[in-house]
Amino acid sequence: MAGEQYYHWQWDMESSPEALWPFASDTNRFNRDTGQPKVELLGIEKGVRHARFRIPLLRVEWDEEPFEWTYPYSFGIDRRYRNGPLIEMRVEAKLEPRPDTGERSASGGSRITYDTWIKPRNFLIALLLPFGIGFIARRRFERAFRIYDRVAAKGGSVADILSRRGLSPAGRARFKSQSEALIKSGVDASLINRLEEFLDRADDLSLQRIRPYALADRWKVARKPVLEMFLRATRAGLLDMSWDLLCPSCRGVTVSNTHLGDVHSASHCNTCNIDFTANFDHNVEVIFRPNPSVRSIEETLEFCVGSPQRQPHIVLMQTLWPREELTFSTELEVGRYTVRASGLSGSRGVLAVKEGDEVLEARASRDGWPYGEAHVNLQPRIHLLNITPEPQTFQIERTAWSDQAATAVDVTTLQVFRDLFSTEVLRPGEELSVGSVTLMFTDLRDSTRLYRQIGDAPAFGRVREHFEVLEQAIASEGGSIVKTMGDSVMAAFKNPVTALRAVMTAQKILLNRNQGLWLKIGIHHGACIVVNLNNRLDYFGSSVNIAARLPMFSNGGEVIFSKAVRDDPDVNLFLEKNIQPNTVARFSGEIKGYEEAFPLWRMKI
Repeated sequence: MAGEQYYHWQWDMESSPEALWPFASDTNRFNRDTGQPKVELLGIEKGVRHARFRIPLLRVEWDEEPFEWTYPYSFGIDRRYRNGPLIEMRVEAKLEPRPDTGERSASGGSRITYDTWIKPRNFLIALLLPFGIGFIARRRFERAFRIYDRVAAKGGSVADILSRRGLSPAGRARFKSQSEALIKSGVDASLINRLEEFLDRADDLSLQRIRPYALADRWKVARKPVLEMFLRATRAGLLDMSWDLLCPSCRGVTVSNTHLGDVHSASHCNTCNIDFTANFDHNVEVIFRPNPSVRSIEETLEFCVGSPQRQPHIVLMQTLWPREELTFSTELEVGRYTVRASGLSGSRGVLAVKEGDEVLEARASRDGWPYGEAHVNLQPRIHLLNITPEPQTFQIERTAWSDQAATAVDVTTLQVFRDLFSTEVLRPGEELSVGSVTLMFTDLRDSTRLYRQIGDAPAFGRVREHFEVLEQAIASEGGSIVKTMGDSVMAAFKNPVTALRAVMTAQKILLNRNQGLWLKIGIHHGACIVVNLNNRLDYFGSSVNIAARLPMFSNGGEVIFSKAVRDDPDVNLFLEKNIQPNTVARFSGEIKGYEEAFPLWRMKI
């Protein structure tokens, strides 16, 4: 057996470690860009991935331990090969502030250190490795890192790395043809042009899971018009839409569904080996990819079965042997984190703030985790200790889900979705939980007397016009009408403040038209379940019951809202800027079916 070979490379870059991290730690893309073959995941057992790749006359299989990493400074991997030219390979990459800058900021450069340890299977392979790894691989790796550095230095993302292919003439012609109809439907022509450029220039990996909110942020435009454009482009056949179910632990895709009706409330993650339930506003994400008639891509194209960038919410993943300890630095964003160890139950909460402690100690012990939330600054020193008799994999993860994900709630509360995809509903009998949604019910004051005063036909015309006014106001704020019941409307929104703005706009329009129609409005925010009722998406639960009963407290021209709405920070800000203090009054109301009185607020509009 030949001895282990060691390769050590260093390159200085202009971009900071934070700027380079999304590129360098995306090993799926890095392996593609350095000419490595496609891989296939064969299975996962106790976190170890069994994978393979094929090249002419050779099929190589290996077992791969989970990546270890510390954002944004280091990552590494260990592969043990079942066959092929190698026995084992370990890689460790470090991104550190360049010594000549000495900075830990976005403006400082980086030094990339890339270390590789390889055990060849025989002496012939040992003779070939210095040329294959030491010369060819080194050149390819440096070229990839230099490209990443140029893009990162300009503030770009991985999607800005130019594709080797683009839209075909037929695909471009189809896009042009359908885009004219999209512009006529109200889509901003500049957004259409940007979408065409993105589909033409982006590589296949960037097009596998297109996130509209992430694109909107890159383009520095509002998110809602971009998401609505994606929905209209899907209906036009330019894009395909998928409902991805994400594991609440690793947040990887467990199931990708073509239709909402294929989504099940219960699922299983093979990576984490856990069962979980779907939550409409957390782990059901709507993603898009080009329709094959516009551009054909390989949807399952993979060059690495594990990568830190597959789990960007995890800022640290490190395994320590018994009685081992490790100290290092990391970067945190303001917010809450959770520290846990693989062999221990429970976890500890961490709050990252600007003026927090400089050191965070995470001790894996049979005594469990300490009580209370640790407060650390945004560049803390992390001290890990394993005083258990077994290896422990430490993990620090952000508790908040990415706000760049267009969840099922984001999409299904849009009126555009309900108009264009009325057949996209859950399968009958399926119930999915919704962690939070804003529900609004409206009614008309004295509508029965209106019919008696002016007659059925004129009164019905006014009621129908009031529905149109409500629908336009609700849609403009990103909400949707769930259903109408007589003269009443039930609507759903992602956030309470959008519901408040919508009904205020609608009531003012009705008054300006001198219709004599006064709205009685109730708004509540809370958890519920979403179901298929009469082939449409509908909501049920105590939050729905509360919201439905709030209009009864209104005298007309008034909004009644619950404490959950009143406590919303955006609602508070809106009221401070737009509403006179004496127009909002608190009172207690008894709601049928509930023993306690509810604190409610009445606002005149």
